[in-house]
Amino acid sequence: MVRGSMPLIETEGVEVIDEEQRNRGFWKIFAIWAGFAIVITNFLLGSLTIGAGLIEGFTAAVISIVLVGVIVYFGTKIAAEQGTAGTTAMRAPFGIRGRVIPALATVLATVGWFGVQTGIVASSSKAILSNFGITVPFWLLAGALGIVMATVAVFGYEWIEWLNRLAVPIMTILLGLVVYQIFTNYSTSLGSSGGTGMSFWAALNVFPAATAAYLIVAMDYGRYGQSQDSSRPGWGATLAWIVFAIVLAAIGILAAAAAGTWNPVEITVELGLGSVGLLLLIMGSWTTNVTNVYVGGIALSQLTGLQRLYMTVLTGLVGTGLAVAGIFSYGGIQSFLSALTVTLVPTTGILLVHYYLIEGGMDINALFEVDGKYWYVRGWNPVAVMAWAIGAGFAVLAPDWTVPALSSALVAGVIYYALDSPVGTWIERYQTQPRSSD
Repeated sequence: MVRGSMPLIETEGVEVIDEEQRNRGFWKIFAIWAGFAIVITNFLLGSLTIGAGLIEGFTAAVISIVLVGVIVYFGTKIAAEQGTAGTTAMRAPFGIRGRVIPALATVLATVGWFGVQTGIVASSSKAILSNFGITVPFWLLAGALGIVMATVAVFGYEWIEWLNRLAVPIMTILLGLVVYQIFTNYSTSLGSSGGTGMSFWAALNVFPAATAAYLIVAMDYGRYGQSQDSSRPGWGATLAWIVFAIVLAAIGILAAAAAGTWNPVEITVELGLGSVGLLLLIMGSWTTNVTNVYVGGIALSQLTGLQRLYMTVLTGLVGTGLAVAGIFSYGGIQSFLSALTVTLVPTTGILLVHYYLIEGGMDINALFEVDGKYWYVRGWNPVAVMAWAIGAGFAVLAPDWTVPALSSALVAGVIYYALDSPVGTWIERYQTQPRSSD
């Protein structure tokens, strides 16, 4: 099931992209990831790590961002080679029916982050507008912003590319203005933060937990990357992520130290960032939220078998509803990050082990074949399910110093590799009845 030329509105997301359409090189992938990385979420995550102290928090953020960059590289590279979306590729280790595990986890991640980011920008907009004597209800701002942000994703990949090409230069200038304002007006406050009790290991876990879906995100964007030299789009995505995520994290940490709070809404108001801060919040959330809706729409299409177009609309509506309902809160964010770690991170280790150590590639035709090599036991691979469950259990029980948002992927990958041979032999002897894959 290979898809050819891209229409004005991209209607499908599950099929494999034809090789002639995989033509995005370093700079095109760099631009789309730059827009994705310049986001209020990375500002928020940076501000959360201030609890470990200014230096410790920044060090933890940099280390974890680079480690996430490794996942981004391999996800983009695999997708450029195979032309598969992330949740489509998950059929290889989990089975054609087993795809529901990573797909459902991806929907949870993307819809949740859409709600968080829309809630942040709506709250900030409300606070800043009130300083100008303008009163707008939160629910109205959240609803309007959510719909606007989701619209580009509904049209598809090429529209997202154009949005990022236009927005990234503007956001880069705005970032410079924000940094200038912080250092000019609040430099004396930056050395006073000694942390609030968060350990270095807990701070190290913040970014990987929040970016649990990044292997799948990297594949959803990387499937249009150059297949002849897949390392070029891989490096484009990785460098854009590392550079801009570190910049946003640093600004978040500095702003939190100056304002004395982790909350981006309170930071924006406390530091008097005004229209510059508001514009950066809106544009940064927009370029990232289109990714949340786009990736979530593909994952939901995996679950339902319906077109990406309609599932993207549904994802945007649900995410907007979460924003209106008030998902943005410190307790809500912490619980949400924990849920992401448990459900999604182990799938990363399983797919990477399957692709590089077990199969050494992927049979793209078999991804859609009932009774093919990825049908396993009635469409499920018990090895992947067991490895995922063990990895998820480890993420719940492991102490902070193990950095479960990273180590649970390693645990799941090791278990998957160890069980593949003995259980795989039994699966080969197991007889299944032909069934529909969708």
